[in-house]
Parts: sequence; structure tokens; C-alpha cells
Amino acid sequence: MYQALYRKYRPKTLEDICGQEAIVKIIKNSILNNKISHAYLFAGPRGTGKTSLAKVFSKIVNCENPIDCKPCGKCVNCTQINNSDIIEIDAASNNGVDEIRELRSKVNLVPSYGKYKIYIIDEVHMLTTGAFNALLKTLEEPPAHIIFILATTDPHKIPETIISRCQRLDFKKISLEAIVNRLRNIAEKENIQIEDSALKEIAILSDGGMRDSLGMLDEAASYTSEKITEQDIHDINGTLTKKDLVGLVEMFSKNDLENVLKTFDNYNSKGKNFVKLTEEIILFMRDLLMYKKAPKYFSTVNNNTDLYEDINITSNLLIKYIEELNDCIINMKTTNNPKLMLELSVIKMVSKDDLNLPKENNSQNIFRENAEVAQAKIIPEALSKLVEKDPGTTSVKKESKPIEKERKIKKEDNPALGNSVDKVDNEKLEKLKTIRIDNTLAHFNKRHLLEMKKILDKVQGLLLDPDYGKSASMVMDGTLKAASEENLIFMYKTRHLSNLFNENLIMLEKTIEKVCGKHYNVIAVSEEEWEKIKKEFNGKLRKFVYQKEDIKLEEIFSSQKDELSSLFGDIIEYS
Repeated sequence: MYQALYRKYRPKTLEDICGQEAIVKIIKNSILNNKISHAYLFAGPRGTGKTSLAKVFSKIVNCENPIDCKPCGKCVNCTQINNSDIIEIDAASNNGVDEIRELRSKVNLVPSYGKYKIYIIDEVHMLTTGAFNALLKTLEEPPAHIIFILATTDPHKIPETIISRCQRLDFKKISLEAIVNRLRNIAEKENIQIEDSALKEIAILSDGGMRDSLGMLDEAASYTSEKITEQDIHDINGTLTKKDLVGLVEMFSKNDLENVLKTFDNYNSKGKNFVKLTEEIILFMRDLLMYKKAPKYFSTVNNNTDLYEDINITSNLLIKYIEELNDCIINMKTTNNPKLMLELSVIKMVSKDDLNLPKENNSQNIFRENAEVAQAKIIPEALSKLVEKDPGTTSVKKESKPIEKERKIKKEDNPALGNSVDKVDNEKLEKLKTIRIDNTLAHFNKRHLLEMKKILDKVQGLLLDPDYGKSASMVMDGTLKAASEENLIFMYKTRHLSNLFNENLIMLEKTIEKVCGKHYNVIAVSEEEWEKIKKEFNGKLRKFVYQKEDIKLEEIFSSQKDELSSLFGDIIEYS
């Protein structure tokens, strides 16, 4: 029966452990100096040698005649196929209190053959809280013949009380060079013909995991009986070649949207993973940016610099593309249509107008309205009407009467918005916000909230609608937190995002009405505001009383020109 490469070439000695030199040295010295700990925690990414090292360590400490920290391979412990002194437990499927109690009942049993009875608990972070508590006392004061080795990919999920009772060893991702050398050695032993570029591509795709890289090599050997090429590796994994990536980036730089979309359709028909595809584009753009901004550094880590010479794209544009695609990945992981998210991001990328939008820290702002303050150009003669001269002097003094500042927002011709909006009356908007929060929670209906969440999923169908696309994206970026028969409260991560929502209530209410077939009064709050509201509501710290809205949206979102415009008429120019 054929044996998979990752099983056939699993390390049998400490020297076989690849890419973990520091940890191997610690283990070796602890054995030689007889300073073996009663409990170890092996933490690190998958496929980096945690379980393999645990098994090798177990064989060495139980071997009757170890030679320079190597099992002799002849004694009873070394020749046992299923050594009863080495117990492996998969915590993913044995994570309950009962399993750990059974373990505790057996730890006092002496080893059958060797000096130690060793428990290897894989994926230990999967244990329940009760199981950890059951293990705690045994881990703290185990019998002299017991060694625990806990292996995990998520050490942050393990209680500190457990970690503090173990000697923690952190495994790192294996370097590209170490993986390539190991793969080349195995390929020669297995008589597998493979190009060096293909080996490097396997090492890159495995992301520092030796087991994954051996699995890919095994798969590639089955894929073709001829020499394995880099293209074969990309075909197997659904990834893109460097030539494909160069072509895509050049399409972006030329704003060739039509060909980009056709290319995506082609990838979709081939079943490519669009999240992985987007990550590849980002990494390629990162390399291109390094080539442009730090050529000396880049040449030391990448020998193939010729690939990037003829790509005509500015560094600033690359940075914008990388930021946009990174935001896109976050959105793609929360939707059932990642291709659509990528298409929307690319449309934004190749649009010059959208690329001039200021970049927000929050990744969900790709469709937000651009806040602008109108820049007025006023002739010197007109300016004199706004100031008064101090008697007896020639100096000019500003009016002492305070002028209330109002939020000014960009005009939109989007029919979903209704009338063009110049400014917002913040005082009235805050009053409306308080009324709508109270009205929603006064008649809060949990069943209606769950129904509305399902209905609002349909707003995704409006993303490509020229009239409702931006408002639909705003709705999707928020989280519906409370609902009544007439009102909805959305929550956003930051106050800026919730303010942006509230500044576009007319447009958003029409969008929600189009999806729901019914008008709702909507409002948005920040995450910080919602936590305070939730505490008040759940703790009944204040009463939420329903009251009739006495403020019209038209009063808040004024379409009249500001004071300067009404005073000077056409001499004011808005840019």
C-alpha cells in the first residue's frame, strides 16, 4: 500500500526536525543534562514539527541505550510498534471532563517498558474549561514517571494557569530555503522530476508548513508523469502564475476594466478561489512596490527582478490598490459571493474619481460619501461687507457675533438621495437621533429584529445599481441592533461611520424601503454609544418612551445655499 510522503518522511531523530534549530538544541541539552521537564507546551503553526518532535523526544527518553540523543532502534522501547508508554490523545475529539478524569485515573500506573509514561495531547486548546480544570492539578504535581507534551496551534486559547505549569517552546514557520532543500532531497530519493521554480512555488504556497509542502509534492507527482513545472503547481492549487499577475496589474494601471472582468469570469469558470487570488495580487503588488522603493533590499530576497521592470505604474497607485484589495478581503470573508466583492473593488480601483477619495482607517468605507467644504472665492470689495472697521484705526476686525458651524456635505445627483444637500443642522439631527433611539427601544421587538436581518440581506442585490449602490454598501457595512414596527437602529464601529450614515438618512431610508417594501425611520449609533444604550436598556436604568417625531428630514438636510452665497449671489464659486 502506498504511503503518503509526509508519513514516509516523518522525522525519526532530532536531526531530521527541519527549521527548528533552537528548539532542537533546547530538547537535546535537557536530555543530555538530565533536566527533563514534567510538562512541555509545543506551540506554533500547523505542519512545523510539533507532534513529530514530541514522538522523537518520547522515543529518546525511553530508549535503553541512546547514542548522542538518538534512539538505538534495538531495545524493547524502540522496537515496539504500539508502545503503551506513549499515549497520544486528540483533544479535538476527546475534549470533555470525563476523558481527562480517565487520564488522571491512569497516570499513577507505572510505565510498562521504559522510564517514563508520556502523554501527547494534540490540539490541546480544544479542551473545555472543565477539562482544563480537571487537568490542572495533575499537571501541577504529576508522578515522577509522567511527562505531558501539549501541542497546539492556538496557544492564546489555553488558560494561563496551564501555560505557567509548562515549559513553553514556540515553533516558527519553516523558511523557504529549508523547505526547498528538504523537498529537493525527497524528490531525488523518490525519483520525482521537478523544476527548482516549482519547488520554490510549493514552498511559498505552503506558508512555512512542511507537511503541506510534502502534500503538494505528492499531489504534483500524481498529476503528471513528466517533469513537474511551476505551471503544474499553479494548476493544482488554483493559483496564478507571475505572468498572469503581471497581466492583471497592467490592466489595472491602464484602467482596462472590461478585460479585467472577462479575466475574472475565466478564473471563475476554472473554479479558482477568489480570496486566495486576491491575496496573491496583493503580495505581487507588494513585491512590485518593494522593487520600486527599496531595490537593493528587494534584489537580496528576489533574484527575478526582470519581471518587474516593464510594469508602468506609480508607487502611490500601488499603495492605493493594496489598501483597497486588503479591505476587499475582509468583505469577501463575510459574503457568499467573493467574486462580486472583488469586482466592486476593481471598479473602484480603475475609477480615477474614486481613487481621489480620502482613505479612512476603517476598512468598510469604500463607498462612503466624500465630505467637502465649499471653497469660496470672494472679491475684495465684497469681503468688506462682512467686516467692520474699528473707529480711529485702519485695521479690519472680524464680527464679534459667533456663527454656528454646520456640517457641510458633498452634493449628489443620485436620485436615491432626493434633493441635493449642502449642509446638515447638527442640533436637529442629534435631537432626531435621540427620538428614534427611544422610539425603537420603547417598542422593541426581537422577533421583528431577526426577520429584518434576513430581509436586509437582500440589499446586496442593489450593490451594482447606479442609483442605490452606495447606500446599499452603507447598509451592509453596519449591523442592525434593534428594530420595532417603525424604527431601526444600526451600529457602526466608529462615530465617524455612524455620523456618515445619519447624514444620508433620506437616501438610506429610500434604499431600505425599496428592499423591505415598507418605510422605516432609521438611525445609526457608534459601537461605544450602543454599549451605553444596551446597558441602560438591559439594566432598566432609564425608561425609553415613545414620542411622535416633530422634526422633518428636510429641516435637517438643507438644500439652501449658505450665508455667503445668499449675500453675494453669483460671485461665490464652489469648486
